[in-house]
Amino acid sequence: MPRIFCLVLALLLAGCASFTEKHSRTILMDNKTGETEECTVDMLRNMASYDKYKACIKDYEAKGFTVWSQY
Repeated sequence: MPRIFCLVLALLLAGCASFTEKHSRTILMDNKTGETEECTVDMLRNMASYDKYKACIKDYEAKGFTVWSQY
């Protein structure tokens, strides 16, 4: 019985952890033209990568794009 409880607890915690992870890909769309662009975090996933990713998103938003999807 304790093993089943531990297994269920571990699975629940693992499931919750996936919801708190940072997203690493954003698709932006220009509502006027329907054009889409994509910003992604590179493989290193360090702070500099996320700063570049955020700058990419802000750049496209300044051009009139809106966030369509993030994952």
